[in-house]
Amino acid sequence: MEPIVFCSPSNMEYIDLHCPSNIESVVLEDEAAELMMEIRDASPTHYSLKIESFSLLSESGIDKFESNVFNAGGYKWKMIIYPNGNTRENGSGHISVYLAITGLNSMRAGWEVNAIFTFFVFNQLRDNYLSVRGKMRRFQPMKTLWGLPKFLSHKKFKYPSNGYLVDDKCVFGAEIFIIHRQAIGECLSMVKSNDLFKRQWKICNFSKLRKDWLSEEFTVGGYNWKLLVYPQGNVTSKGCHISIYLKFVNAKDFNQHQKVKANCSINLKDQINGGCKKLSYCEWFSSTAPTWGFSGYMPLTQLYDEKNGYLVKDCIVVEVDLKVVFKHSVRNLS
Repeated sequence: MEPIVFCSPSNMEYIDLHCPSNIESVVLEDEAAELMMEIRDASPTHYSLKIESFSLLSESGIDKFESNVFNAGGYKWKMIIYPNGNTRENGSGHISVYLAITGLNSMRAGWEVNAIFTFFVFNQLRDNYLSVRGKMRRFQPMKTLWGLPKFLSHKKFKYPSNGYLVDDKCVFGAEIFIIHRQAIGECLSMVKSNDLFKRQWKICNFSKLRKDWLSEEFTVGGYNWKLLVYPQGNVTSKGCHISIYLKFVNAKDFNQHQKVKANCSINLKDQINGGCKKLSYCEWFSSTAPTWGFSGYMPLTQLYDEKNGYLVKDCIVVEVDLKVVFKHSVRNLS
């Protein structure tokens, strides 16, 4: 018997151990496993193992053969073959194949690698490969090895017309597709609030205000707000209506997933007859919707009509009832 010889051009490992149909089905790893079998011409992308004198390997009492380390998907791996089957997983009478992730000392704490792997055996008569792909498996510190205890039965493997074992030579292979975690998972957080706020502002010299009037900041539900008034109307109602809005100051600091839902009433007081003009809404404030209110809150003709009591001594009184009802945020999972 000549010594074992290894060489690995293009991840091809070669073993020399010199010494004197058709596939019907592949036995599943377990009843719940989902395996895909196909015939293809392309050779394995990541690793190939050629064994010469398979019978010697099978008869030598070697329980399993572990390949050299190879790289795939940014990780280090070994292919493990049980020529007589892994009896601990009921693989007797079959060839068992496994992948083991290595280089664990360089992995970060709590690591995990999700991978879909495919095993191959070369049909030397037809110059193609039988490939068997398993479902996604999670490699982690407690489980560093996955595979197929019943990859191929000896009967099918050794049957001459199948072409897998010719002149006592065979070729196995493996491909590994890594499912990269890109932290796109999200955690939704919604908090219901019962904060209720009521406040009045008296805005004087109203007729002399040309652009907009902005109140000081006030806090409701842990967020900052301002009252925004356009005395002569905003762009869409300029010269026709008074426009009144609630401005969410924190919107500039929000990411695209954060929102605050507020119940708001904007009341313009009738300072002579009592009562008020009241308009309400319940809306989500966000970075893309920082301001909610009414462009056409009241016609200027109605506002300036003295008998209505809204404008007295060139002053108006605006009251805001505000309640933050929900805080909504979505954050990426790390």
